[in-house]
Amino acid sequence: MTLYQFYPLILLIHILSSIVWIGFFPVEVSLIKSIRKENNNENRKLLLTKLLQLTNLTGMIGSIGILLTGIALVLISPFYHFFEIKANHWLTTKQFNLIIILLITFLFIIPISKKIRSTLNQNFDERSFGKFVKWSYTEKFLVLINFLLAFLHRFYF
Repeated sequence: MTLYQFYPLILLIHILSSIVWIGFFPVEVSLIKSIRKENNNENRKLLLTKLLQLTNLTGMIGSIGILLTGIALVLISPFYHFFEIKANHWLTTKQFNLIIILLITFLFIIPISKKIRSTLNQNFDERSFGKFVKWSYTEKFLVLINFLLAFLHRFYF
């Protein structure tokens, strides 16, 4: 039995991880709109807590799933390599995007989330929330680009 026999299963987990990550985006947009419209501080706090919990959960499932399975797929595939522009530029773009996504997550989203959580019992910090939204949307945009590159590379690249 070779590792390549597990390729379809690993690919399925890779795809499902991306669906979890991208699939949260409409929910995230809806929660953010609700938080901005909410006037009741307790309701806003509850919605914000749910947003941060779901962002954390779906982000971990998506990023860890994609990172681990992506590495495994490249390692067991004879066709793909890490950062090889000349053969698979779509894959190299995805790999660079993932590094940027992880940097955004660790340098901006997580610290801002921690700050929001620590001040949750005080007044609503619109500035921190705005930063969180900006970086979260940027991250999801890059995840969507990676999803489209993976899906469309067979047709266009």
